[in-house]
Amino acid sequence: MLERELQNFGLSEKEAKVYLAALELGTATIQELSKKSGVNRATTYIQVELLIQRGLISSTDRAKKSLFIAEKPQRLVDILNDKKSKVEELEDKFTKLMPDFEAIYNVHSDRPRVRFFAGEAGLNSWRNEVYKDKPKLLYMILPGKLNTITDLKDDPVLVKLANSVETIKVMYLAEKNLPSNIFVSYRNILTRYFYMKDFELDITLFNNKLHLNKPIGFDASMGVMVEDKMFCKSFVAIIETLWQLGQPLGEIPNMK
Repeated sequence: MLERELQNFGLSEKEAKVYLAALELGTATIQELSKKSGVNRATTYIQVELLIQRGLISSTDRAKKSLFIAEKPQRLVDILNDKKSKVEELEDKFTKLMPDFEAIYNVHSDRPRVRFFAGEAGLNSWRNEVYKDKPKLLYMILPGKLNTITDLKDDPVLVKLANSVETIKVMYLAEKNLPSNIFVSYRNILTRYFYMKDFELDITLFNNKLHLNKPIGFDASMGVMVEDKMFCKSFVAIIETLWQLGQPLGEIPNMK
């Protein structure tokens, strides 16, 4: 068990064997470490050198013999703390350098950035971008296979989107009118419908980010996010044209 944990710490299998042998023996020669660990003598030399570099073993000479001593187990914690300190130092350094990296990236801002998402986790990824960006305007196109939208009235995603965005334009590519009473409490959500045959993708567009997604429930739900000003400007033109051609969703009295 300890050998496995040492490997999780970063030691190789043979390093772990030699280090445990050194802990148990206290002070030992290469031959003694080899015998105790079950690692051949030549390889034990190599492992001891690696452990010395890690600061887990030290050496001393006595009666013209080289003896090796395992450092206290606390040294493992000290090494972890040292690594943690270095990681935090690097993180701080790169955080400060991030504006420089972003400047280099922005030089090529005319190059579309494409990302792929899968399943519910993929949906949550771009949704979190919406929540973070808080765009003034968000477009949504939903496929016409929906026969009703009343099942969305308690959708926490819809509620969170409504609270994160100033205005949401939802276009249903539906063959017939759909009830819209569920949006009464969401004054910032505007809805229309327009029939388009064989359209099956969900589309979301905000802040020059275009997300196309196979709806959850399909055998292979996946999405693509294209971040590009020209792509998005073109899609906004298409959506706004559909918006002008579309009709307002009808309201159904006394719907619960």
